[in-house]
Amino acid sequence: MMIDANEIEQLTPANDPWKPCDLRGVYPDAVSTDLFRDIGGAIGTMLPPASRVVIAGDYRLSTLVLKQALSDGLQCAGAHVLDAGLGPTPLAYFAADRMKADAVLIVTASHNPAAHNGLKLMIASLPTTPEQLARIRSLTYAREFRSEQGRKETIDLRPEYAQTMLERWRHLNQNGRTKVVLDAGNGAWSVIAPDIFRRLNFDFQCISCIADGSFPDRSPDCSQASNLTRLRNAVMNHANSIGIAWDGDGDRVAFIDEEGNFVSPDEIAILMAIAVLEEKIASGSINTRIVVDVKCSDIVWRSIQSCGGTPLLERTGHAFMRGRMVAEQALMGLDACGHYFFQELNGGDDGLYAALFVLELLEKTGRSLAEARRTLPSIFSTPELRIPTSLLTYQDAAMALTGAFPDASIMEIDGFRFVMRDGVVLIRESGTEPVLSLRIEGFDAEKYERILSQSIQCLPTVSAMLGQALQNATAK
Repeated sequence: MMIDANEIEQLTPANDPWKPCDLRGVYPDAVSTDLFRDIGGAIGTMLPPASRVVIAGDYRLSTLVLKQALSDGLQCAGAHVLDAGLGPTPLAYFAADRMKADAVLIVTASHNPAAHNGLKLMIASLPTTPEQLARIRSLTYAREFRSEQGRKETIDLRPEYAQTMLERWRHLNQNGRTKVVLDAGNGAWSVIAPDIFRRLNFDFQCISCIADGSFPDRSPDCSQASNLTRLRNAVMNHANSIGIAWDGDGDRVAFIDEEGNFVSPDEIAILMAIAVLEEKIASGSINTRIVVDVKCSDIVWRSIQSCGGTPLLERTGHAFMRGRMVAEQALMGLDACGHYFFQELNGGDDGLYAALFVLELLEKTGRSLAEARRTLPSIFSTPELRIPTSLLTYQDAAMALTGAFPDASIMEIDGFRFVMRDGVVLIRESGTEPVLSLRIEGFDAEKYERILSQSIQCLPTVSAMLGQALQNATAK
């Protein structure tokens, strides 16, 4: 599919793959081999000749052809392509770091449905900014690429990555003590994660750990409790075990506790923040900065403050979170959808690393995950409610909520965050899909019910859909 420069302005939100800091869209309508070949040419032209570019991808059915097109475009513009094969996105970041690459390009649509694909990218070890991506987009459609023959070599960093993880977590050697159920969702951790858990001597079993880019067992989005019914059942049938699930490309992680409850990303965020801050403050460190995704519950922010930490609110998205992590030299970053960023990973996120981090903090406290949850403050909040933009536009939603909460202070870091004495409401446009993201929170049960009711009443065109989403979210 060739897209002429004159057609750029005709792209609609439904078929425009260019998002704030990456690309996502249905293959081959929104993302195609022609487009990816041109993107390769654009990036190869933007970088100096012979620049080292790591390319990788997840197991989606369209990944191989898109990755090959990307590689062809890069080589025709003089780049030195380092093909890291297929696997988790965190492995691609690891490979780029080890190979001292000038850029890393990962063909993936992350948690999006199976028919989608896309591109995550970092230039010079930092996530792309909207300005950089705009330049890449402009060069892509101009098609004025450098003509210089590059080269390609195949690399395999899986053994080195595995060894690094084993050395980092060797103190967790379990000898069968902790039981876990691993749900790779037919995604990128299907092979590597079970091997690492086996070598750390965990008592574990696997479901959906056969890589299949059609995602036959469940949605690649692990952040939605409704997608983890099979994992919850497996946990309940494997007594005293913890469920661990990853998304399609392996940078998100989710948890089911020993009692079969979905542990929200907010709860995991608080547990992680407490563990990190207690250790840092005990060691005398003056760095207590933690980056917090704007979609997180307000209780995450307040919990960090109560532990002596400094929360830094940031807009949603890998590029923004990791960029802020690096700029602030923050201890960690907490995301509302299961991404967790670590200073030790140069500000990066890794779903396997995060899973082992949680298992470590449980071992240190001597609590089960269910017991740890019971120590946390109550959270009176909806999960992320996703509203198709075909049903409600962002402008209409923001206007309706502004009218419903006229006395609220409004933060515009990423969408509209209505901050009130009794709670918080956030409405924003997704950066990866044609949906709005809505979260509603009250500071106690009564306030939550009141703010929830006000919010739904002011959005009558989607009130039934929101009610059903809330009912699904609370169903076991």
